[in-house]
Amino acid sequence: KQSGWYGSYALGASYIALPWWAGQLLFGNNLTWDVALLTVLYSLAGLGIAIVNDFKSIEGDRELGLKSLPVEFGIDVAKWITVGTIDLTQLAVAAYVYQGLGERWYSIAIQLLVIPQVFFQFKYFIPDPVKNDVKYQGAAQPFLVLGILMTGLAVGHHNQLLAAGGL
Repeated sequence: KQSGWYGSYALGASYIALPWWAGQLLFGNNLTWDVALLTVLYSLAGLGIAIVNDFKSIEGDRELGLKSLPVEFGIDVAKWITVGTIDLTQLAVAAYVYQGLGERWYSIAIQLLVIPQVFFQFKYFIPDPVKNDVKYQGAAQPFLVLGILMTGLAVGHHNQLLAAGGL
């Protein structure tokens, strides 16, 4: 939390990119540029998720001189940074899955999974991110995780097609 941007991104990457890369390398040594790009993108969504956790500790962060994004930008700006990083990242992933991998149906599934997240952002998070952070994460985060699953399935399907000579 010494730097809200770097610290939150590092936390997001440790939850998303690093475990995925380790798994790819451990179980088949097949870490590709596509996987690296998609997991780095999803780590930006992880940055948004990390910021959600910072709302409950604004006062303590201020007292300790920590520079979490809600402290640095204020609650109103930080809540929009949070939802923007979460939503725009997933839409960028969906665009790459469609354009870069040619996996149209997986891309559509990822896009559709953003809709309930936006709903819960406006129902819980935007009105009061401090009070509703846990409610928001409990309601919305499963859809983000399903999007990550869809992305993994898209990469796997794409790689199967490549291996079979279908692309």
